[in-house]
Amino acid sequence: MSETERIGNSYRAVVVDDEPMAVKAICRIIEKHCPAFEVAGTAENGVQALEVIRQTRPDLVLTDIAMPLMSGLELVREAAGEMPDLSFVIISGYQDFEYVRDAIRNGVLDYLTKPIVPSQVLPALNNVEKKLKRFYYERRNDILRKICRGETAAQEEINRFFPYKEFYAALLRENGLPRRYSPAREPEIYGTMDETYSVYGRDHMEELFLIPKEMLGGQPLLEYMNRVTQRQKTEGSYTTLLYYGNAFPAEEVPERIRELYHWLNNLSTVGYTQTVNLDKKQLLAGRLPAPDTTELTELFKELEQYAKVRRFDQIQKCIDHAYAQWEKERRPQVWLEHASRRILNFVRLHTGDEESLIESEYQLEDTFYYSTSMEMLKTNLQNLFYRFREKEHETAKADSPEFFGNIEKYLKNHLSEPLSLQELSDYFAISQAYMSKLFRKYTGQSYNQYFTGIRMERAKQLMKENRALFVKDVAEMVGYRDQFYFSRIFHSYTGKRPADYLNG
Repeated sequence: MSETERIGNSYRAVVVDDEPMAVKAICRIIEKHCPAFEVAGTAENGVQALEVIRQTRPDLVLTDIAMPLMSGLELVREAAGEMPDLSFVIISGYQDFEYVRDAIRNGVLDYLTKPIVPSQVLPALNNVEKKLKRFYYERRNDILRKICRGETAAQEEINRFFPYKEFYAALLRENGLPRRYSPAREPEIYGTMDETYSVYGRDHMEELFLIPKEMLGGQPLLEYMNRVTQRQKTEGSYTTLLYYGNAFPAEEVPERIRELYHWLNNLSTVGYTQTVNLDKKQLLAGRLPAPDTTELTELFKELEQYAKVRRFDQIQKCIDHAYAQWEKERRPQVWLEHASRRILNFVRLHTGDEESLIESEYQLEDTFYYSTSMEMLKTNLQNLFYRFREKEHETAKADSPEFFGNIEKYLKNHLSEPLSLQELSDYFAISQAYMSKLFRKYTGQSYNQYFTGIRMERAKQLMKENRALFVKDVAEMVGYRDQFYFSRIFHSYTGKRPADYLNG
């Protein structure tokens, strides 16, 4: 193994002391008692240490204070100036707390006094490990988020913060694609520090898994992901699972993630569960419909003819026929959204719809986000396209704080149930689009955001009242079958793991 290679997920340490026996003692303690660390290099003075640090790019430097050529404090200042994320523990043969105070001011985490013994080293390195674990976790999340947004991540960063040679990757999406315009965007989701792989989602309906090859122990990725899907899938929903069944080298991480999102946009189809192995991309070309502007042009020519003579019944028949055809062809969501947006604008223009353009856009996004079948999508789109027929009835019945108060009360009484927006809308006898509008008006949030929020607040209350509860029990009590998924949602909402909250 070369000097700059990392062993698994261990942290790299450089030991600096002008006494060879002290260096040996510290290295022996690290190798024997501190499995989270590996010794990447040693040095006998500050000048030599600076070169070793530049070559090995460690996470931690343990350095004596009193050394020839360059003192330990000078080394800390120089090295921290070049690598601000570097952690330091100083070693001193002097009981001089002026040195210690100066060191702490320069970002040193801890200090040790000679002679060095394991009982001193272990607590210090445990503290460093906690700090580095949090730091690595946050940086991994930042890198994943950056890649998923189409930004560039430096290969050096990927190698450092994803320190494995090979990875598997999978993207699991429940129901429709994320919103792109609505102010009620769902919060992002990240895996917890306890998990041995990285998870990122643009909202709570999505999870990107980046799994080191070693973590699966020879288990096929698809087998593992099928279990994850079954644990997390909401009854009645559909899922799109894209994955790479063969492990790939770390340098390919950005490209593979970009491809996962590219194919999600191209393949996600309302109401249809799909599992696609992207190692076989050559088989996917025939599944994408060719862009056909002529088809939509002809449709709108026909709609224009009926609009001139105010035949709205024929307009509806034409639109219904088009969606029935598109359903047979399994048109991807992106294509259907484009067509639906054009139809909505056409209907607005010819019916004098008074709804604001931006509110119409929000409602269209919600319709695709929450529809779990093409039948539901068509029904919800009809309500959106022809809402002028029901607008007066729904507004009189539903647009009041008292009515929305009943909705809130109903949700709080059904926290343990996988209650969809459509089921809630059916119960209160209003359209899904109108229900979404009520949530935006009275809470400033989407339905998902609001329901997740009251579930998480209830989970916090349960854990506060009974510290003996298991995370699995709390998850089930607030409507989550998979405790790991619940933990990710809880962490994204509170910034804490459920276990930390229980122990707090």
